[in-house]
Amino acid sequence: MVSYFLSTDDYSVGVKKIEEIKKGIKGSFDEVYYDLDEDSVYDVVNELTTISLFDEPKVIVVKSAELFKDASENAIKELLTSMADYNSTNVLIGISTEGYDFNDSKGGPIYNSLKKYASFIDIKVRNVPLDEYAKNKFTEDGYEINDDVLSLLISYCDNLTFVDSSIEILKCYKYEDKKITKEDVLKMVPKPLEDKGYELTNAVLRGDKKRIFEIYEDFKTINAASNLIPMLLNKFQQLYNVYNLSKANVSQDEIANLFQVKPNVAYYMIKDAKTKSIADIKNNIDLLTKLDLDIKSGKMDYELGIQLYFLR
Repeated sequence: MVSYFLSTDDYSVGVKKIEEIKKGIKGSFDEVYYDLDEDSVYDVVNELTTISLFDEPKVIVVKSAELFKDASENAIKELLTSMADYNSTNVLIGISTEGYDFNDSKGGPIYNSLKKYASFIDIKVRNVPLDEYAKNKFTEDGYEINDDVLSLLISYCDNLTFVDSSIEILKCYKYEDKKITKEDVLKMVPKPLEDKGYELTNAVLRGDKKRIFEIYEDFKTINAASNLIPMLLNKFQQLYNVYNLSKANVSQDEIANLFQVKPNVAYYMIKDAKTKSIADIKNNIDLLTKLDLDIKSGKMDYELGIQLYFLR
């Protein structure tokens, strides 16, 4: 059996590595996913030791793999026994997205044992310079892009998957002259949902109906409208929390770290919390909470409810 343990701070990067591993497997195979947040190590062991219906090899992907360290001694013993079966054609891939370093000596005896039968790979985004990656992708196909435009593009992208898709969009759009401009990025690359979420929250507080429905249409276009209520609740709750934190003189850097946002985002969160009416913020939390309850209980249609909320 071949086994890999991947550690990454960006799941999309891990997925790319998993796809690379799968490409190296000859012939067809079954693909099975487990998550140690919900499944047990024994579930994984049973999958590894059970022959598939068509006697094909299996690729077993285990999410939250850092939780192997919390498994019982007996469970790990059975896992190691199944991993030591060199006649098995199965492939085990454990993936951790919690920044856990499997190669760290602090992994303890469990990971030292697993290393006898598995390859450990650290592929965190901080080790992948997105600007260099994007520039190479453009230049290798003869496209021109200056550093300012490249910086704008990367500011829209928080993972390699989004970088790749944005690059392909821009390459197709500028196939004729092969020169990427700022206007091309602004026109063709969608703003991150997180940015649109903050923009929508501000439009609601301003009562800017035109902008509200423009952003709403953007969310519908990318099939993300169903997440608007929890997203808005989250943003308004953030504003409420930031309002209280700023009153307690919590710094911008501390707020950025607390909410896991970029410093410039934290700056605008603090600015908005100080300049918006706290009563309006609390009122929107109450309205959205009631709307969410009405929709879940079947009293209100989702799309009608969200439109009535925007039009109030």
